[in-house]
Amino acid sequence: MTFGECKMIALQKMSALSVSYLTESRDTRPYLDIMTAPANEGILMIAAVCPVVRSVEIVQTGGTQQGQRRYELAGLAPDFVRLRDDGVYTQRGGVSARCADWQLEAGKVLLLPDREGLWRIYYEARPALFNEQSTDADPVDLPEQAASLLPLYVASQLFKDDDLSQAVQMRNEFELGLSRLAAAGQASSGGCFVSARRWF
Repeated sequence: MTFGECKMIALQKMSALSVSYLTESRDTRPYLDIMTAPANEGILMIAAVCPVVRSVEIVQTGGTQQGQRRYELAGLAPDFVRLRDDGVYTQRGGVSARCADWQLEAGKVLLLPDREGLWRIYYEARPALFNEQSTDADPVDLPEQAASLLPLYVASQLFKDDDLSQAVQMRNEFELGLSRLAAAGQASSGGCFVSARRWF
């Protein structure tokens, strides 16, 4: 979903847009200029319940089999929030296996064994937000099943002054969808989705 598609669906839910494309008119203009803040709020709320999971790779050479190597996780991934509990894997002979001999200091510094190899690190990421430079073509930084809830939240926030009962109904639908996503994530692997868009 793009930012423009999110805007279009939110306006359709508010009955301010009757066509299947985004257009500026007397009905839509008051809302188009104020969608960024509620969209960002919605993205953060969704990501708090269903974390965006990304990964980075660390390749170590010249290992000594002694001691550990230290990695500042925020340096490896600027959008780093927290390391997944099952977030460290090593790859040998094309086979990926969960790694157990690592440590985490203060939630920010990863200690890996000082040996040659490739490690893949899965972490919860801070989603990208929209700003004044964002365009309608920019993607919502959430997978589709989660991004589909964003127009509901945006519409509920924008509609509060126009029709409070409809705004409350849309907010309730948003919260219900959010709870279903959270339940689906807990029933699987403890996370709602994985985005492997960032590789180093």
